[in-house]
Amino acid sequence: MKTRLFIMVCLLFSLTSCNKWLDVELENKVDEDKLFSTAEGFQEALAGVYSQMAGKSMYGQALTMEYVDLMGQYYSYNSVGTAYTYFKDFDYTNSGVKSTIASFWNNLYNCIASANNILNWADKNKSVLGETNRNQVRGEALALRAFLHFDLYRLFCPDVKLSPRAEGIPYNKEFGVALPPMYTVEEFVQLVINDLKEAETLLVGDPIVSTVPYTLGTKSDADKYVARMNLYSVKAMLARAYQAKGDNVKAVAYAKEVIESGKFRLLEFASVDQTEALSDVLFSDEHIFSLRNKELKDYSEKLHRDESKNGVTSFKPLPFGSYYNWYEGNNDDVRYSKWFNLGDFMKYYMDNTDAFFRKMPMIKLSEMYLIVAECSFDTDSETSLEYLNVLRDHRIRNHVHLQYLSKESIHDEMRREYLGEGQMWYVMKRNNLKIETGASSGDIEPSDVVYVFPMPDAEIEDGHR
Repeated sequence: MKTRLFIMVCLLFSLTSCNKWLDVELENKVDEDKLFSTAEGFQEALAGVYSQMAGKSMYGQALTMEYVDLMGQYYSYNSVGTAYTYFKDFDYTNSGVKSTIASFWNNLYNCIASANNILNWADKNKSVLGETNRNQVRGEALALRAFLHFDLYRLFCPDVKLSPRAEGIPYNKEFGVALPPMYTVEEFVQLVINDLKEAETLLVGDPIVSTVPYTLGTKSDADKYVARMNLYSVKAMLARAYQAKGDNVKAVAYAKEVIESGKFRLLEFASVDQTEALSDVLFSDEHIFSLRNKELKDYSEKLHRDESKNGVTSFKPLPFGSYYNWYEGNNDDVRYSKWFNLGDFMKYYMDNTDAFFRKMPMIKLSEMYLIVAECSFDTDSETSLEYLNVLRDHRIRNHVHLQYLSKESIHDEMRREYLGEGQMWYVMKRNNLKIETGASSGDIEPSDVVYVFPMPDAEIEDGHR
């Protein structure tokens, strides 16, 4: 019953056409009055949003280890498959690239519409939930709405620090609105923060407050708290949003609040010093928010492994670049020794799904340390160095502390850390870094031409943008 409902909810919110991304028609497969007539129904609806987000066309692959990591220069520029040629060259005029970009837009706004529908019903059926459950449902839905809008900002808007008054994109705050208003980039980011602040207030009684997920019996038990937007993922998102805005003081404050909560812990080497079946190469105890998808191994294999069939070898479409150099060939760095094996990428290859359900990390504790390191760099270099060294203590055996720090070394650590997670592109954009392709044509200078996806043609034409 539960699986059927998950599927139906996802189908309910699937997009019917590119030019009607907000006109989400309710299908007869689900009687909404019935679905939202119980507290369990609201949870099923939320689960449907997470399921859709975890899919191959979103964070399960496309928006993490595939296209966003391709732009983040994790893959060998001269060796990627022909299907990715135009994307690697940032040719946003190519019809195939435009179609892919439009799918990002549609899928993200589609999930936002789903979250808004849950909020709509939480207001309509207040008596069904009661105050405690209603706060939880509304807080989680608002957090999802903010999370999804923030990634739309990171993909489709200029950097807020450089172009705060530039025209942004629609922020959709209501279900069923045909044309939500456009906002400037600065206004858009503030709306993300507003949603997160409201969610933070509503989730004050979140079950995670009285639980330490990594101490529970199994990782699946922990996932009940972290495979969803919880109070601390909201605080972590606030750290992200304030960092993006350039408010380093607030970014550091929120990142430290998550770190000091004690709900998550950095990698203990004992957790990876196990047989392959029991090795926690995802560093699960650090997950603040992750999305479960048992197909991640299959997705990764198709992108990152050669395939032999009937004596014919098809080469991997996305071969990694100079990962030996990223990790300085240091076998004491567990990211290097555990995530790669004879050139194969192993991060999502866990076969023991009883111990570790496959999941894509959305926000990790390590990112909070890196936010403190980056946002403190200009004003408090000692704190910046301290937090980076603490993180490296939990990544590199026999780690000798760095005595000197540069912005570049912080970004290098981010590259080592975010492999396969779709975050490095945003680091590059936020810092206006040049794109080092390693191609004979040379590096690509930073500009909105490469760092900002164009709004889909259908939205411009039908939305009169």
